[in-house]
Amino acid sequence: VATEIDDVKSQITATNAHIAEFSAKIKSAGKKTASIKTEKEMKALQAEEEFTKEQLAAANEDIEKLEKLVDTKEGIKKELSEKKELLLGELETLKNETKDEFESIEESKSEFSAKKEKLIKEMDQKIISFYEKVRKWAGNSAVVKVKKQACYGCFMHINDKTYANIIRKDEIVTCPHCGRILYKDSE
Repeated sequence: VATEIDDVKSQITATNAHIAEFSAKIKSAGKKTASIKTEKEMKALQAEEEFTKEQLAAANEDIEKLEKLVDTKEGIKKELSEKKELLLGELETLKNETKDEFESIEESKSEFSAKKEKLIKEMDQKIISFYEKVRKWAGNSAVVKVKKQACYGCFMHINDKTYANIIRKDEIVTCPHCGRILYKDSE
């Protein structure tokens, strides 16, 4: 928008130069009227003067149009500037909210890590090493639930003996197919 405004202003400057040129022509035509000797010269001079006045009027109209265009563009520029400021304010608000959420998440993560470390120290190390071994190859799905007598890690059917052991909850039971640790939701 700013470049468009500059373009229009340069057009106004060019039109003002034309107006000055036309005014000079009209003045010179006025001076020439004193030295006219024939009617033909007078008609030619009047035609030239009329033509110059028409060009001057057209140039003045062009300037008015261009000035209106500049005003319109300035209004658009101001409106866009206000929108920009509003959006920058919203962006800053979102940045602050995101930063606060991130800090909250980091704080929660630290709390969970501390709780995890405390629980790990209290647990049997054989169980932890077994869990870590399963977790290495199974990723985040080292412990999966059993639903409808199927492992939800590999989705294979579990035999009745293994399923009964899971329900009793006496010991840690692994899937005979994929090796993941199994548990049953209390329903």
